[in-house]
Amino acid sequence: MCRYQFFNCANMNRLSIAIALSFFIPFFSGMAQVGIESLTSDDYLNLQLPSLEELFENAKNSAAVDYYKVKMEEEASALKTERRSWLKYFRFNSTYQWGLMGINSAFSDTDTPLFYQYSGARQNWYNVGVSFSLPFDDFFDRGNRIHRQLLKTEATKVEMEKWHDEQKMRIIEMYSKAVKELSVLRLKAESLAFANVQSELAQQDFLNGKIDAGELSQIKSIQMNLLESYEQTRSELNKALLQLEVLSKTKLLNR
Repeated sequence: MCRYQFFNCANMNRLSIAIALSFFIPFFSGMAQVGIESLTSDDYLNLQLPSLEELFENAKNSAAVDYYKVKMEEEASALKTERRSWLKYFRFNSTYQWGLMGINSAFSDTDTPLFYQYSGARQNWYNVGVSFSLPFDDFFDRGNRIHRQLLKTEATKVEMEKWHDEQKMRIIEMYSKAVKELSVLRLKAESLAFANVQSELAQQDFLNGKIDAGELSQIKSIQMNLLESYEQTRSELNKALLQLEVLSKTKLLNR
């Protein structure tokens, strides 16, 4: 009698767990439907990733490329200034003056009374000249300065190409991961859909008395494990897709 009661209690516990799972699975699935998590299995099935060439090209629109372009323009401007530095050897000067010059004088002697005399004239004066000064150390080092500036410009260009190559490697890594996770997710979606159908049939069989609570609990447990595996793969896929969007400056998900 005790064994029978214990068996019934165990079955009732399993039944309670199975019923709870049947309610909580849709609940937790609904809780995940926020933002990117609102994407359905059909969204992933219909997802088509762009080609790598397109992603590489779009990656050139990043802020890092803009920074290198501005830096190259700055280096080019500095190079132009250095090439014109020979003009500092020449100096041009000019002056101009204009005014009135006046003289006041007084004269007298024993036979001549005192008288005053004033004379004045307008006067213009100007000077124009060019001077040349050649510091030998600066003059002979001019070629080296231009060469160094050319190297700076080339170094910035190489640095930008290096960054783009590294960005390509990161894009390839995330692209490969996204393709892999997408393929796995599609397979798991099929398995989960099959498990959901089995779960619904099992619930009907349980209500009709065709299976016991233990069998129903086992089927629900399989469904729960498949759902957990599906959500984990989807999380990894979403992470790879979001990182790929940031790296390639390309929108991949409609959210």
